[in-house]
Amino acid sequence: MTVMSRSARKLAALATVFATGIVLPLAVGAAPAHAAPQLDVAKFHTGDFVRGEVATYRFQVTNRSVSDPTSGTLTLTDTLPEGLTVNFVSGHISWDCDPTATSVTCTNDTVVQPFQSYPILELSVQVAEDAPCTLSNSVTVSGAGSPAVTSTDLTTVSGGDCDNGGGGNGGNGGGLGSILPINLDGIIPFFNNITLNKNEDSPGASNTSHQEVNAS
Repeated sequence: MTVMSRSARKLAALATVFATGIVLPLAVGAAPAHAAPQLDVAKFHTGDFVRGEVATYRFQVTNRSVSDPTSGTLTLTDTLPEGLTVNFVSGHISWDCDPTATSVTCTNDTVVQPFQSYPILELSVQVAEDAPCTLSNSVTVSGAGSPAVTSTDLTTVSGGDCDNGGGGNGGNGGGLGSILPINLDGIIPFFNNITLNKNEDSPGASNTSHQEVNAS
């Protein structure tokens, strides 16, 4: 009986595999079956928006892939919430934008390498005189070989009723406000919307709870 060495047995097995036309994947150092760019979009602004004034949003789209550059056309879409209208869009020449009164769609064909970003895009908006005191604005990017992603930016609006707790028609502050300032003596817990006076540690003391009322 002939005894084959371990090396000989391995060679014989490989010969059988190649003879039958079977391709074996490499177990170590094999490339993934499918890799793709992974887009991430950031939307940001500085400070509060002010009723009746112009403000700016900025967008930055980044390729978070560890290996693959973007491919094809990137599409960025932003539909503004009530209280904002498009003023103008600005950015690098690589951006091609089609704005309307309340939305903007921009495309970019630039090839972006892993961990690199497209040029920043700026959207100037007009804030209405009666804009809500809190705005939620979302932007979506898709294409360029990546799944679609969305980013939402929360914006505080000041001016008008918004400076008094948002109690006006355009505000989101809620609450009806106090009717009168109230002076309390003794141990009396009193809830005045969101205020609490409690003098249990000083029975002879008094506290004054005061909230302004905006009558409109």
